[in-house]
Amino acid sequence: MEEFKKHIERMMKPYREIAKITEPMRKNQEQLTEQHKALQKAIQPTLELQKKLIDPLNQFQQSFENINRIYASIPKFENPFLEQLEAFKKIGERLREYAKKTPEYFLLIAQYGWFVDLESDLNFPNQVASNLQNGNIDAANKLLIDYYKTNLDNIFESLLNRHHNRKEILESIKKSFDRGNHVLLIPAVLTQVDGICFDFTKKKFFIKEKKNKKYKFLPEVITELEKSAGNFLELYLSPLQNQTPIMVREQDIEKFPCRLNRHEILHGVSTDYGTEINSLKVISLLKYVSDLLTDLDDKTLSTTFCISNGR
Repeated sequence: MEEFKKHIERMMKPYREIAKITEPMRKNQEQLTEQHKALQKAIQPTLELQKKLIDPLNQFQQSFENINRIYASIPKFENPFLEQLEAFKKIGERLREYAKKTPEYFLLIAQYGWFVDLESDLNFPNQVASNLQNGNIDAANKLLIDYYKTNLDNIFESLLNRHHNRKEILESIKKSFDRGNHVLLIPAVLTQVDGICFDFTKKKFFIKEKKNKKYKFLPEVITELEKSAGNFLELYLSPLQNQTPIMVREQDIEKFPCRLNRHEILHGVSTDYGTEINSLKVISLLKYVSDLLTDLDDKTLSTTFCISNGR
């Protein structure tokens, strides 16, 4: 839970900066001109998002369209109020773009065998995806390799804190990475992905959904995740809502730019999977799934939002 609090703190930072900016304006509201009052009224719906962060992204578009219309009608004379409004608009535009692009970025990265740590910087998926979209596969891999190797100790600390019943196995996996024993590490991690899904939902990751045609050949755990996920969490589910190389049937692996496939590894088809980069890829999957399940179990997002707003 502490790790998710840190993640949410980073996401909350722009809102706290906005609050600092608008506090002097609020105190001097009675002295503002009618023009200033109109602006204050225009941005009030957006400021209310600071108190209603459970469902923020769905309301951004309309709020900023209203601000843009009023802002465009005001003469651009030198005014600190308008300067602060301009900064406010830029923050909102960045958040709106993040909400729009995140599912696309997460899915693209997963098609190359990687899964994004939900505790990474907000701009990290964009950096990686931009390289992939431009054909700079080596540069994208380097960003991800550097991230996971740099943060590996913290990642396993989080996993150990969350999954006490798997402490011995997780410690053995970390030792295997440190010793370069990737051939044994990778199958062990893949079994733990299934294991932690079962711990939280009684469903598994690599067992495919059969009853629901919408989710055919997708992890059966996706139905539980979609059912319980809030709006923020929904941004990150695209790798589980679509086919990715780690989970597809053997006959479909040729469709992807990455051949790291659980079925080929555990059934002995693949014999050259034991590399450092593949170890980091499956560890990224384990951390990603753990992040999703831990949030759903602890209700971390809603709890943290309420605490941040003094509720």
